[in-house]
Order: sequence, then structure tokens, then C-alpha cells
Amino acid sequence: MSVVRSYDHYIDGAPTKSLGEGVIGRHSSAHGGHLADYAAGDGRDVDVAVAAARSAFDGGWADSTGEGRAAILNRFADLIDANVERLAAIEAEEVGKPIRFARFEIMAAANLTRYAAALAWQIAGHVFTHLGPDKMGLVTREPCGVVGLITPWNFPILTLFQKLPYALAAGCTVVLKPSEFTSGTALEVAALATEAGVPAGVINVVTGTGGAVGSAIVTHPDVDMISFTGSTAVGKQILRDAAGTVKKVALELGGKAANIVFADADIEAALDGVLFGFTFNQGQTCVAGARLLIESAIAPAFLEQLAARAARLRIGLPLDEQTDIASLIHQAHLEGLVQHVKTAQEEGATVLAGGKRLDGAFPDGFFMAPTIVSDVRPDMRLFRDEVFGPVLTVTTFDTVDEAVSLANDTEYGLANGVWTKDIDKALTVSRRFRSGIVFVNTYLDGAPQLPLGGYKQSGLGRENGLDGLYEYMELKSTVVRTGPRVPVLGHTI
Repeated sequence: MSVVRSYDHYIDGAPTKSLGEGVIGRHSSAHGGHLADYAAGDGRDVDVAVAAARSAFDGGWADSTGEGRAAILNRFADLIDANVERLAAIEAEEVGKPIRFARFEIMAAANLTRYAAALAWQIAGHVFTHLGPDKMGLVTREPCGVVGLITPWNFPILTLFQKLPYALAAGCTVVLKPSEFTSGTALEVAALATEAGVPAGVINVVTGTGGAVGSAIVTHPDVDMISFTGSTAVGKQILRDAAGTVKKVALELGGKAANIVFADADIEAALDGVLFGFTFNQGQTCVAGARLLIESAIAPAFLEQLAARAARLRIGLPLDEQTDIASLIHQAHLEGLVQHVKTAQEEGATVLAGGKRLDGAFPDGFFMAPTIVSDVRPDMRLFRDEVFGPVLTVTTFDTVDEAVSLANDTEYGLANGVWTKDIDKALTVSRRFRSGIVFVNTYLDGAPQLPLGGYKQSGLGRENGLDGLYEYMELKSTVVRTGPRVPVLGHTI
């Protein structure tokens, strides 16, 4: 029987006992085993963490050189790489994701850290010299200060590292609240950061629920900025709560991405891309390609092949190297997905594959087969709601205009995909998408240099790239007079 991991908070460079007595237990969503216990923090723990972060910010981290921060970040990345297998196992078990995908996530975190380290060298401002013979203007960038990071359960380490290394590269200090379901890797990498030379207080982790810990961070008067990844509903609440202290807020929220497949697409590539787009991480990703918009002429044959490929995916336990699809995060989430599919059927949709819980080989887990639902109209909830599972809706179209209109017919605007051999058509459709990310003849692809973020109710601000770094910085304008004083009011005061 595996050992249950037990964690305190991580504050001021060391594990720190909670000021409360509560414990949050995490059990496997795949087999029910007890995985870990986390401290159930509250506002008192947040106060301690924020004080440590403020002390570290004022005590030298904000004034350190970009070169110095880059060196520390590169050592941090090396330590993450050295611990890939251990971190991936924790991630896979806590989330319920296949370990080979968790392993990729850990390696991506290291790469994001190295990229942020490179950006730390490039922080720059502007000088305006043509303001007159004795006047110049300086535009400089300065770190925001203490940043509250709130991350979700679906990609605990990846979503963290789309924030953390950029905040550190900018010279900020952080107080992190990971999801109470998946806090393990956040606490582990905080300790690795200290080993890499990140000063005490620069990274602080307080575990607990959103109501007890997240709200305390958002409303704390000494937290300067919030960066949140999660649902649109919670993002809206954070905006309301942060308004009391007029904090800067960056939000990466929900999505309802469409994959448009035209008749002239590379069908084999499109089949693979569409399948991966709605089944990766059991569909529990904000950029999941949850809506298939397919040209009517090719729909029957395409759907037949897609259902056959979905049936061949290997469903299994997270630590099995052969697993393609593992478990959903918890029972309530599974039950909600099944109900969404049932409601769509009642509204006239057709279930081509899946749609129910799988419990034969996994009686203690929360598994759902890849689900394909056709005859889905834009007025159906399954077309409009972000259900966050391995569920694909299918809607047909006949013209480019109809396809784009269907793709944009959502309150979200995070990502969309288009499949066609006509690059002119692809770029035209891309320009017309109201989304921050577009995949052309690929899906769930990217690079650290490319900003990530959404239009409409999918968020505010950007992560990754130079834009992601500058989210954690403030602009300051400084006017300098270099010549003799000129009386403003015409006489010396």
C-alpha cells in the first residue's frame, strides 16, 4: 500500500504549520486510494504568507538584476527536469490523468521557466529625447509587487508555470493557492525553488478551499495583483472582490472551442486532431475542441471513422503507460457530464458513442468513455455550456460564413481550430474567429513565445510570451529637466 503524503503550507522558504486544525484529504478519482493530506488554511495563514512575500519584495528581490533572476530560474528549471518522474506520478494520481501526459506537463513547466529566464534579460523601457533641449521622458517597467496566484485542478503544474516564472522574472513575489484537489506538485516545486536559490518569501503556498484561502488572497489589502485560471463564474466573482482594493487582475477563464473541418481538409489529420482535441486530459481543459463543425458533405463518413477511433482509445489507470484516457476529477463532475448528455438527447440530439459512466473494470473510479453527440443545435445547452469532459458535439454546415457564425456563437472566445488544405481559407477564417488562439491543421499545439488568452468571457490579459511577462509589471513615466530652472509662474517662488 502506498504511503499517504502529508503537507503543511510552504511559507517564507520552509514548510509551515497551519494556524487552523483542518486537513483536506485527497483520494484517487481512479481507484479511491488515499493519496495525500493538505493543511486546510484560512485568512490567518494568508496574512502570514503575504507578510513574507512583502518582506521579500521590499528586501531585495524587486531590485535584483534580470541576470540574477535568470540564473536562479535556470537552476529551478534544471531541478524540475531532475524530478520529472516523481512530479509526474503525483500529478497523474491527483488529477487522474495518464502519466505520459503528466510527464509532458512537467517538462513543459521546465521549458516555460527557461523561457521566462531568457525574458528576464530583456525587460526594457523607452527614452523620449526630443521633448526639448533640456527635457527628456523615461518610460520604465517595474514589478507589480505581491501577486496572488490561484490555479485550477486540471493542469496544476502547467497552469502554475504559465504564471510563476514570469512573475519571478519580472521581480514579483507570490502567494499561491493551488486547487484543494491537486496541491501536491505546487508544494513540491516550491521546495525545489528554494533549493535553486529563490530567496525565502518569494514563493509562498497556502493550501485550502477557494472560500477560505482564495477569497482572503483576492481581498487582501497588501496583495497588488491577482492571476487566476479557472471558470468564468469564479473569474467574475474575483473581479467583484478585487474591486474593493482596485487590484490588477489577469484571468484565464473558460472556453467552448470549435474545430471546423472543411471537405478539402486532410481527413486523416483532422480525425486525429479532433479526437485529441476533445479527449486530451479527459476533455478537462479550457481549450478542448468540444464542438465539431463539419461540412455536411463529409459528415457521415467522418463521424463513422471518428467513432471507430474513439472506441480504440485505451481507458485505464493513471500510472499505466498504455492509458490514453483516465479518470475524471470527482464523482459530481462525472454525474454532471452524464446529465448534460441526457439533456441533449431529450432535446433531440443523437449519441453516437459513449455518454455513460464506465464502472465495469473501475468500480471505485470516475470514468467516462469518449462521447460523440450529433444533431446538436446552437440553442442546446450542450452546444453552449462548457461541460469540461470527453464530450464532443457535432453540428453540420454548408458555407464558410455559416461555419464561422456557428464557431463565434458563444459567450466564450478562447480557442478555435480550422482544418483545410486551402491556406487562404484558413487564414481568412482565422481572422474572423473571435478567439485569442487559433489552431490551423493542428490542435492543442503551441510554444512558450505565443501569448495565451481569450476574447469575450474567456478572460483578461495574456500568459506566456513577452506579453505574459509584462502582465506582472507596471509602467512608470518620469519627466527629467536637465537645464537651468525656468520659473513656472513667471517669477521665482
